[in-house]
Amino acid sequence: MERQRQQWDRVAAGWEKWWRTIEDGAQHVNDRLIDLADVAPGKRVLDIATGIGEPALSVARRVGPAGRVVATDISKQMLDIARIRASTSGLTNIAFIEADAERLDFPDHSFDAIFCRWGITSLPDHPNLLVKIERMLTPNGSFATSVWDEASRLPLTSITITVAQEVFHSAPPRPEPPPEAPQDPLEGVMARAGFTDVRTEKLTVALEFASTEAFTQYLVDVSPVVAALLSDQSPMRQAEYQHRLVQEFRRYAATDGSFRIRNVCICAVGRK
Repeated sequence: MERQRQQWDRVAAGWEKWWRTIEDGAQHVNDRLIDLADVAPGKRVLDIATGIGEPALSVARRVGPAGRVVATDISKQMLDIARIRASTSGLTNIAFIEADAERLDFPDHSFDAIFCRWGITSLPDHPNLLVKIERMLTPNGSFATSVWDEASRLPLTSITITVAQEVFHSAPPRPEPPPEAPQDPLEGVMARAGFTDVRTEKLTVALEFASTEAFTQYLVDVSPVVAALLSDQSPMRQAEYQHRLVQEFRRYAATDGSFRIRNVCICAVGRK
Protein backbone atom coordinates (compact mmCIF):
# COMPACT_ATOMS: atom_id res chain seq x y z
CA MET A 1 0.00 0.00 0.00
CA GLU A 2 2.99 2.31 0.44
CA ARG A 3 3.43 2.31 -3.32
CA GLN A 4 -0.18 3.41 -3.78
CA ARG A 5 0.26 6.14 -1.19
CA GLN A 6 3.30 7.51 -2.99
CA GLN A 7 1.56 7.40 -6.37
CA TRP A 8 -1.44 9.39 -5.14
CA ASP A 9 0.71 11.86 -3.21
CA ARG A 10 2.63 12.45 -6.44
CA VAL A 11 -0.49 13.50 -8.39
CA ALA A 12 -2.26 15.43 -5.62
CA ALA A 13 -1.18 18.81 -7.01
CA GLY A 14 -2.57 17.79 -10.40
CA TRP A 15 -5.94 16.95 -8.88
CA GLU A 16 -5.98 20.36 -7.20
CA LYS A 17 -5.16 22.00 -10.53
CA TRP A 18 -7.90 20.15 -12.43
CA TRP A 19 -10.53 19.66 -9.74
CA ARG A 20 -13.03 22.04 -11.35
CA THR A 21 -12.84 20.18 -14.66
CA ILE A 22 -13.20 16.85 -12.87
CA GLU A 23 -16.14 17.87 -10.69
CA ASP A 24 -17.94 19.70 -13.51
CA GLY A 25 -18.05 16.31 -15.20
CA ALA A 26 -18.62 14.18 -12.10
CA GLN A 27 -20.91 16.16 -9.80
CA HIS A 28 -23.95 14.30 -11.08
CA VAL A 29 -22.29 11.05 -9.94
CA ASN A 30 -21.93 12.49 -6.43
CA ASP A 31 -25.55 13.60 -6.43
CA ARG A 32 -26.80 10.26 -7.69
CA LEU A 33 -24.83 8.26 -5.11
CA ILE A 34 -26.23 10.48 -2.35
CA ASP A 35 -29.76 9.96 -3.63
CA LEU A 36 -29.29 6.20 -3.96
CA ALA A 37 -28.13 6.06 -0.33
CA ASP A 38 -31.11 8.12 0.87
CA VAL A 39 -28.86 10.55 2.74
CA ALA A 40 -30.87 13.05 4.77
CA PRO A 41 -30.05 15.92 7.16
CA GLY A 42 -28.59 14.80 10.47
CA LYS A 43 -27.10 11.52 9.21
CA ARG A 44 -23.66 10.13 10.04
CA VAL A 45 -21.68 9.31 6.91
CA LEU A 46 -18.29 7.83 5.96
CA ASP A 47 -16.55 8.52 2.65
CA ILE A 48 -13.73 6.07 1.86
CA ALA A 49 -10.92 7.07 -0.55
CA THR A 50 -12.24 10.63 -0.70
CA GLY A 51 -9.22 11.99 -2.57
CA ILE A 52 -9.52 15.77 -2.63
CA GLY A 53 -12.95 15.61 -1.01
CA GLU A 54 -15.71 14.11 -3.09
CA PRO A 55 -18.35 12.99 -2.53
CA ALA A 56 -17.61 13.95 1.11
CA LEU A 57 -18.11 17.69 0.56
CA SER A 58 -21.38 17.13 -1.30
CA VAL A 59 -22.55 14.79 1.46
CA ALA A 60 -21.63 17.35 4.13
CA ARG A 61 -23.89 19.88 2.47
CA ARG A 62 -26.72 17.34 2.35
CA VAL A 63 -26.52 16.21 6.00
CA GLY A 64 -26.27 19.80 7.24
CA PRO A 65 -24.99 21.13 10.58
CA ALA A 66 -26.75 18.35 12.53
CA GLY A 67 -25.01 15.66 10.49
CA ARG A 68 -21.44 14.44 10.52
CA VAL A 69 -19.10 13.25 7.76
CA VAL A 70 -15.83 11.36 8.15
CA ALA A 71 -13.66 11.27 5.03
CA THR A 72 -10.62 8.97 4.75
CA ASP A 73 -7.85 8.58 2.21
CA ILE A 74 -4.44 6.96 2.03
CA SER A 75 -2.82 10.14 0.66
CA LYS A 76 -1.95 12.93 3.06
CA GLN A 77 -1.38 15.31 0.16
CA MET A 78 -4.87 14.69 -1.23
CA LEU A 79 -6.43 15.16 2.21
CA ASP A 80 -4.62 18.47 2.72
CA ILE A 81 -6.30 19.76 -0.42
CA ALA A 82 -9.67 18.37 0.70
CA ARG A 83 -9.36 20.22 4.02
CA ILE A 84 -8.70 23.50 2.25
CA ARG A 85 -11.71 22.96 -0.02
CA ALA A 86 -13.93 22.22 2.98
CA SER A 87 -12.70 25.28 4.83
CA THR A 88 -13.16 27.50 1.78
CA SER A 89 -16.73 26.19 1.45
CA GLY A 90 -17.46 26.90 5.12
CA LEU A 91 -18.11 23.24 5.93
CA THR A 92 -17.40 22.46 9.58
CA ASN A 93 -19.26 19.13 9.87
CA ILE A 94 -16.57 17.04 8.19
CA ALA A 95 -13.40 15.38 9.55
CA PHE A 96 -10.56 14.12 7.37
CA ILE A 97 -8.51 11.09 8.47
CA GLU A 98 -5.45 9.63 6.78
CA ALA A 99 -6.13 5.90 6.68
CA ASP A 100 -5.66 2.81 4.57
CA ALA A 101 -9.13 1.77 3.42
CA GLU A 102 -8.43 -1.89 4.14
CA ARG A 103 -7.43 -1.15 7.73
CA LEU A 104 -10.43 0.92 8.80
CA ASP A 105 -11.54 -0.05 12.29
CA PHE A 106 -14.61 2.02 13.11
CA PRO A 107 -17.01 0.31 15.52
CA ASP A 108 -20.02 -1.61 14.22
CA HIS A 109 -23.12 0.51 13.46
CA SER A 110 -21.10 3.75 13.28
CA PHE A 111 -22.61 5.20 10.09
CA ASP A 112 -26.00 5.61 8.45
CA ALA A 113 -24.39 5.65 4.99
CA ILE A 114 -20.97 4.86 3.54
CA PHE A 115 -19.59 5.95 0.17
CA CYS A 116 -16.63 5.06 -2.01
CA ARG A 117 -16.45 6.79 -5.39
CA TRP A 118 -14.10 5.08 -7.86
CA GLY A 119 -11.91 3.41 -5.29
CA ILE A 120 -13.40 0.19 -3.98
CA THR A 121 -12.30 -2.26 -6.68
CA SER A 122 -8.78 -0.84 -6.98
CA LEU A 123 -8.08 -2.48 -3.61
CA PRO A 124 -6.66 -6.02 -3.65
CA ASP A 125 -8.95 -7.24 -0.86
CA HIS A 126 -12.14 -5.30 -1.58
CA PRO A 127 -14.48 -8.27 -0.84
CA ASN A 128 -13.30 -8.26 2.80
CA LEU A 129 -13.55 -4.47 2.93
CA LEU A 130 -17.18 -4.77 1.85
CA VAL A 131 -17.80 -7.11 4.79
CA LYS A 132 -16.30 -4.48 7.11
CA ILE A 133 -18.42 -1.76 5.53
CA GLU A 134 -21.59 -3.78 6.04
CA ARG A 135 -20.73 -4.16 9.74
CA MET A 136 -20.05 -0.44 10.15
CA LEU A 137 -23.54 0.48 8.92
CA THR A 138 -26.51 1.05 11.17
CA PRO A 139 -29.54 -1.21 10.60
CA ASN A 140 -31.02 -0.39 7.18
CA GLY A 141 -27.99 1.77 6.42
CA SER A 142 -26.74 2.08 2.84
CA PHE A 143 -23.47 1.67 1.00
CA ALA A 144 -23.17 3.47 -2.36
CA THR A 145 -20.21 3.17 -4.69
CA SER A 146 -19.19 3.73 -8.29
CA VAL A 147 -16.63 1.91 -10.42
CA TRP A 148 -15.43 2.54 -13.93
CA ASP A 149 -16.70 0.46 -16.81
CA GLU A 150 -13.23 -0.28 -18.14
CA ALA A 151 -14.47 -1.00 -21.67
CA SER A 152 -15.35 2.69 -22.07
CA ARG A 153 -11.82 3.72 -21.07
CA LEU A 154 -9.90 1.14 -23.05
CA PRO A 155 -9.04 3.13 -26.23
CA LEU A 156 -7.28 5.99 -24.43
CA THR A 157 -5.73 3.68 -21.83
CA SER A 158 -4.28 1.51 -24.58
CA ILE A 159 -2.74 4.56 -26.24
CA THR A 160 -0.95 5.65 -23.07
CA ILE A 161 0.59 2.18 -22.66
CA THR A 162 1.46 1.67 -26.34
CA VAL A 163 3.16 5.06 -26.67
CA ALA A 164 5.11 4.40 -23.46
CA GLN A 165 6.39 1.12 -24.90
CA GLU A 166 7.48 2.89 -28.09
CA VAL A 167 9.11 5.91 -26.44
CA PHE A 168 10.71 4.16 -23.49
CA HIS A 169 11.56 0.96 -25.44
CA SER A 170 10.26 -1.26 -22.66
CA ALA A 171 6.99 -2.51 -21.28
CA PRO A 172 5.86 -0.04 -18.61
CA PRO A 173 4.85 -1.36 -15.19
CA ARG A 174 1.15 -1.82 -14.82
CA PRO A 175 -0.61 -0.60 -11.68
CA GLU A 176 -0.89 -3.11 -8.87
CA PRO A 177 -3.64 -4.29 -8.79
CA PRO A 178 -5.37 -3.29 -12.07
CA PRO A 179 -7.70 -0.43 -11.13
CA GLU A 180 -11.45 -0.86 -11.31
CA ALA A 181 -11.26 -4.42 -12.62
CA PRO A 182 -13.18 -6.72 -10.29
CA GLN A 183 -13.14 -10.35 -11.33
CA ASP A 184 -16.74 -10.81 -10.18
CA PRO A 185 -19.72 -8.55 -10.92
CA LEU A 186 -20.01 -5.90 -8.25
CA GLU A 187 -23.58 -6.90 -7.40
CA GLY A 188 -22.48 -10.43 -6.56
CA VAL A 189 -19.55 -9.32 -4.40
CA MET A 190 -21.81 -6.94 -2.47
CA ALA A 191 -24.47 -9.60 -1.98
CA ARG A 192 -21.91 -12.07 -0.65
CA ALA A 193 -20.71 -9.39 1.78
CA GLY A 194 -24.21 -9.30 3.28
CA PHE A 195 -25.85 -6.40 1.45
CA THR A 196 -29.49 -6.67 0.40
CA ASP A 197 -31.52 -4.90 -2.29
CA VAL A 198 -28.36 -4.38 -4.37
CA ARG A 199 -29.00 -2.26 -7.46
CA THR A 200 -26.73 -0.91 -10.19
CA GLU A 201 -27.06 1.66 -12.93
CA LYS A 202 -24.76 3.31 -15.45
CA LEU A 203 -23.90 7.00 -15.76
CA THR A 204 -21.75 8.78 -18.31
CA VAL A 205 -18.99 11.08 -17.10
CA ALA A 206 -17.93 13.68 -19.67
CA LEU A 207 -14.86 15.88 -19.21
CA GLU A 208 -14.36 18.93 -21.43
CA PHE A 209 -10.97 20.32 -22.51
CA ALA A 210 -10.08 23.27 -24.71
CA SER A 211 -7.59 21.23 -26.74
CA THR A 212 -5.84 17.90 -27.12
CA GLU A 213 -2.80 19.47 -25.47
CA ALA A 214 -4.92 20.39 -22.43
CA PHE A 215 -6.26 16.85 -22.15
CA THR A 216 -2.78 15.36 -22.43
CA GLN A 217 -1.51 17.69 -19.69
CA TYR A 218 -4.49 16.68 -17.54
CA LEU A 219 -3.63 13.01 -18.01
CA VAL A 220 0.01 13.58 -17.08
CA ASP A 221 -1.01 15.63 -14.04
CA VAL A 222 -3.73 13.42 -12.50
CA SER A 223 -3.07 9.81 -13.50
CA PRO A 224 -1.00 7.82 -10.97
CA VAL A 225 -0.35 5.27 -13.72
CA VAL A 226 1.14 7.88 -16.06
CA ALA A 227 3.03 9.47 -13.16
CA ALA A 228 4.60 6.07 -12.44
CA LEU A 229 5.54 5.69 -16.10
CA LEU A 230 7.33 9.05 -16.12
CA SER A 231 8.91 8.98 -12.68
CA ASP A 232 12.22 7.43 -13.82
CA GLN A 233 12.42 9.13 -17.22
CA SER A 234 14.54 12.12 -18.20
CA PRO A 235 12.82 15.46 -18.89
CA MET A 236 13.58 14.98 -22.60
CA ARG A 237 11.91 11.55 -22.64
CA GLN A 238 8.93 12.90 -20.68
CA ALA A 239 8.48 15.72 -23.19
CA GLU A 240 8.75 13.27 -26.09
CA TYR A 241 6.13 11.01 -24.51
CA GLN A 242 3.73 13.89 -23.96
CA HIS A 243 4.24 15.13 -27.54
CA ARG A 244 3.51 11.66 -28.92
CA LEU A 245 0.35 11.40 -26.82
CA VAL A 246 -0.90 14.69 -28.24
CA GLN A 247 -0.36 13.38 -31.77
CA GLU A 248 -2.20 10.12 -31.04
CA PHE A 249 -5.10 11.76 -29.21
CA ARG A 250 -5.75 14.31 -31.97
CA ARG A 251 -7.80 11.78 -33.89
CA TYR A 252 -10.35 11.90 -31.05
CA ALA A 253 -10.59 15.71 -31.01
CA ALA A 254 -13.61 17.67 -32.24
CA THR A 255 -13.45 19.66 -35.46
CA ASP A 256 -12.93 22.88 -33.50
CA GLY A 257 -9.92 21.38 -31.74
CA SER A 258 -11.63 20.87 -28.39
CA PHE A 259 -11.40 17.51 -26.65
CA ARG A 260 -14.11 15.65 -24.82
CA ILE A 261 -13.84 12.30 -23.11
CA ARG A 262 -16.91 10.27 -22.22
CA ASN A 263 -16.45 7.38 -19.81
CA VAL A 264 -19.09 5.18 -18.24
CA CYS A 265 -19.26 4.44 -14.54
CA ILE A 266 -21.40 1.89 -12.75
CA CYS A 267 -23.16 3.13 -9.63
CA ALA A 268 -24.23 0.56 -7.07
CA VAL A 269 -26.12 0.68 -3.79
CA GLY A 270 -26.92 -1.94 -1.18
CA ARG A 271 -28.54 -1.93 2.24
CA LYS A 272 -27.55 -3.58 5.48
